[in-house]
Amino acid sequence: AALASGTGFANGLAAAANRKCLPFISGTLWFVSGHESSGWQTAQWRRELTQQKAIGFDLLWLVNAQALLNTQEFSLHQLLDLCSEMGFKAILDTGSTHDWHSRLNVKEEIAACTKNIRAINERVAGHSAFHSWYIPHEIYMCWGPMNDYIRELYPALVTTCKKAANRPVSVSPFFILDRTKVFGDFRFNEPAEYRAYWADLIKRSGLNIVMLQDSGEHFAYVTIEQRRPFFDAMSRACKDSGAQLWGNVEVAEMNIPSIEEYVKRYGRVHHATVKDMPWRAVPMDRLKQKLDLAASYSGRLISWGYKEYCRPALGPAAKDWYRNYLQYRTAND
Repeated sequence: AALASGTGFANGLAAAANRKCLPFISGTLWFVSGHESSGWQTAQWRRELTQQKAIGFDLLWLVNAQALLNTQEFSLHQLLDLCSEMGFKAILDTGSTHDWHSRLNVKEEIAACTKNIRAINERVAGHSAFHSWYIPHEIYMCWGPMNDYIRELYPALVTTCKKAANRPVSVSPFFILDRTKVFGDFRFNEPAEYRAYWADLIKRSGLNIVMLQDSGEHFAYVTIEQRRPFFDAMSRACKDSGAQLWGNVEVAEMNIPSIEEYVKRYGRVHHATVKDMPWRAVPMDRLKQKLDLAASYSGRLISWGYKEYCRPALGPAAKDWYRNYLQYRTAND
């Protein structure tokens, strides 16, 4: 027992020595939705940010921020004022059209995003809480017409963002692990190809921050060792191109034990088409491993899934997750 304990301690020290940042989430993606937070005022946002601050968050990653631009009850400027008061910084998105990936009309997409960027610039460009821009056109790797589209879109949006408000510009790409096309006719590329593709795209576009999604296909059966080669590849791509790597450690996953079980239950179809998928907040033991992996490669950790699955207001399961994460954060601070 003593030997095992000593080995565990040594492994813990080794893991800590290899980290680029502490294994804590510093902020969450927050989609401003018409039926929820776009109608909030100061009291609701203050309560939410207070809960986030208690578990160590200090960054609010807003998507659909434009929904707050023209509201009279509570504006984007007021939210940034509150962020500044409470010690938060904010990432603001450029917006996108809902079907950009199917239309592939780059001129129209640039025009739509430029309108959003200029509106944000008019309202909050110089605000002290405005940390960075986010381009929400998320990709893995692209080929053919889609690649031509992205290679024109990303540089144009980066240039427009920096002219409007000279802040860093970020993206949050993903990787896929489906080698046998269970989820559709998607091309799989090895990590070395992933590195080369992203090094070129980051440099071409002038991107500053890459927030790598860590979940592959978002399933509970995805292992740390399946994720590691893609973190390594993106880390190298960022070094090659002069960008920062952040980890997007997702705190929600589909609770399926294996790819075989998925096929048995649902067939060889994309998971987005499956109704009543068993989503859950990532259990703490598993989350710790994900945080350690991302912290080994990333300068900062952010997350998707907290708003949807982990806020105390969502119910008993979310309260349990929040309490467990708070205990983890407090014990390791």
